[in-house]
Amino acid sequence: YAKGESYGTTTARLGQDSQYTFGNCSLSLHPAKDQPVASITSGYIYERAAILEYLLKKTQELKQKQLEYDRWKQSQEQQLLMEQDKKRKAEMEKFETAQKVVAAKKQRVEVNPLNRTSYWLAQSQPERNKTTATTTSATSTTTSSRTPPPTRPASPNSQRPLRRKDLVELDLKWNSDDQVVCAISEKSITTQQALALIPKVSGDKQKNNNNKAQVVLEQVYSDLGNDKICPVTGRKIAKILKLQKGGSSFASSGGIVEAKQYRPTMT
Repeated sequence: YAKGESYGTTTARLGQDSQYTFGNCSLSLHPAKDQPVASITSGYIYERAAILEYLLKKTQELKQKQLEYDRWKQSQEQQLLMEQDKKRKAEMEKFETAQKVVAAKKQRVEVNPLNRTSYWLAQSQPERNKTTATTTSATSTTTSSRTPPPTRPASPNSQRPLRRKDLVELDLKWNSDDQVVCAISEKSITTQQALALIPKVSGDKQKNNNNKAQVVLEQVYSDLGNDKICPVTGRKIAKILKLQKGGSSFASSGGIVEAKQYRPTMT
C-alpha cells in the first residue's frame, strides 16, 4: 500500500508509560500507599478506599439490573400466560368449527358442488390458519432468553467475582524513588515476580502490621528454602499469593508490548 493510505493493519510499540508499574493501584494508577490491599483471586494491588468504592458502586448497579430482570421476567411470564390462553381459545374455535363441518356433512348440505369435483380451482384450496401462525410467532418471542445479572461484582481487571473478604492487607515498603522493595533483601521490585506472604490470623485478630502480608521477591524467598515461617515477622504463613508483575516494553517480559489497529484490507 502507498504511504498514508488507510488500509491494512497498523501496529505501534507500547512504551514503559503504557505498562503497569508494580505497587500502583490498579484503579487509580498511582502508588498504593494508603492502605494497600491485594485480591487473593487475581493478585492485583489496589488502594482500600478505591476498591471498596468500586465494589459499592457495582453492587448498586447489580441490584438495579436485578430489579429490571425481575420485572422483565414477570412480564414474560404474563405474556406467556396470555399467549397460552389465546392458543387454548383458538383450539376451542377450531374444534367447534370442525364439529360444525361434521354436522353439515351429516346433513349432506353441499354449498358448492364444484368443491368436490373441481378441487384445483382457487376457491377450493384450503385456507392458511392465521391464528396458529400468530400464536407460534408470539410464543417464540416470549421464550426469548435473557441472561440474569451476576450476584457479585466482577473484578475491574480479571472480571472474576470479587468480594470484600477476598482482599488482604499488604505491608508495602517503599524507597526514595517510589518503588516497592522486597521486605527481605530490600531490592526494588519492578518486573520480577513478587509474592505476598499471608500470615495466619491470631486468636485476638488485632489489626497490626504483623497481620499484614509481607511482599517479597519470589527468587529471594525460594533461596531461603520456602519455609512456612515468615522470615520478616516470624509468624506462620497461611497462604502464598503471587502478585501481578510489573509490565515492561521488552518482548521477553511476556506482556503485551504492541497495540494493533485493524483497518480495511484489499485482497
